[in-house]
Amino acid sequence: MNAPEIVRASEDDVRAFAARRHDDDIGRRLYIAYAEEAGERAWIARDAGTPIGIAFARTFEFELYLCELFVEPSFRNAGLGSALLREVTRDTDELSRACVVAANDPATLGFLVGRGFGAHVPLVRIAGEIPREEHLVRMAASGERFAGVPIDAALGFEQLDALDREARGSAKPYDHAQFSAAARGTAFYLRSECVGYAYVWPDGRVGPLAATSPAYLAAFFGYALATLRRTYAASWCTALVPGSNMRVLRTAVANGLRVEHASLFASDLPQIDLARYVGFHALGF
Repeated sequence: MNAPEIVRASEDDVRAFAARRHDDDIGRRLYIAYAEEAGERAWIARDAGTPIGIAFARTFEFELYLCELFVEPSFRNAGLGSALLREVTRDTDELSRACVVAANDPATLGFLVGRGFGAHVPLVRIAGEIPREEHLVRMAASGERFAGVPIDAALGFEQLDALDREARGSAKPYDHAQFSAAARGTAFYLRSECVGYAYVWPDGRVGPLAATSPAYLAAFFGYALATLRRTYAASWCTALVPGSNMRVLRTAVANGLRVEHASLFASDLPQIDLARYVGFHALGF
């Protein structure tokens, strides 16, 4: 019997794994889009021609983000995960590495820790009914008067890139180009300075969201929920919030949202500060 082989992923391979790995339409579309962006950093494992594992990673300015690393359970503990990880991280020694792993998946976490990742920040998925209008008004209230500007290609993404470097660690211009075409994005200005942004989505998701100061987060989150209701007539929302972002977490729980799931942001950097950021999806956090 021949050993499984590691080869570059084809478009058909990616689409097949997207359907197997995600039930929701946005998840499948993101899976395909990010794998396509990964290009030569998208690999699969095959056994007798059958795909049994996949990995793909995206490169930002200073970070290699591992979007996916999956091996079918019956083929694990045979070195395939290590082989896939080795291919997608080849020639990236100058970059930090990061990914999101489920908190209830100790085997994957142990695998990553053994390869230099540390589990630094819990990520909490919150969800629930969008608070009533009067609650949203209180959430969005602030001592500052922010100006909200729609995010689109005409606005440009340079200021958003600067925000991402500060709040997330690396700029992600590909994401803003894609997100602004598929979601409702708002950039927040204070005395002509861009101090934050937020996206809302037709399926009720909020994020990504970033701010230059923690003091602005509750107002931006409240504005995002109001925009979600107004733009998409949504009644339900969800967001992926770092555990260190206490402003958004406290605001969300105080207004009736609940914790649904926990995962971990894993990185080989010794310290990560995500206290001014809200993610959108584990594939591209």
